[in-house]
Amino acid sequence: MSRRIKISGVKELKSALQGNVLRFPNEVNQIVAKHGANLQSTTQSNMTRAYTGHWEWKKGKGRVFVKPTGATKRSVTLRKSNFKAEVQPRTKYFPYLEYGTRFMSRRPTLGPAFSKVEPQFRADLDRLFK
Repeated sequence: MSRRIKISGVKELKSALQGNVLRFPNEVNQIVAKHGANLQSTTQSNMTRAYTGHWEWKKGKGRVFVKPTGATKRSVTLRKSNFKAEVQPRTKYFPYLEYGTRFMSRRPTLGPAFSKVEPQFRADLDRLFK
């Protein structure tokens, strides 16, 4: 089962952008690219702290500590286009890590990164449009 995680911006921000993007296209693209890259690096650093490995039961060996592989961290991609930056972890099991399951607790990384980067992004756009 593959679930897609999508975090969207605020409606007011979209409406403000639609009117002002045409006046400052290069500056807006620079701000979007800067904060998209910041979101990617913040997500990856959150993953380093959150994904520290786990204990697993192995037949004949008992409980064994399994080190993290770093696959999810390496899979975080940034796609940039006009006025858009999309950060997406590309492992199939990422939603289980972010939201948890009934068998494991959640270890959010993308959501907290977005919460940290979004106010900075908003402030830069507000500065540009004033």
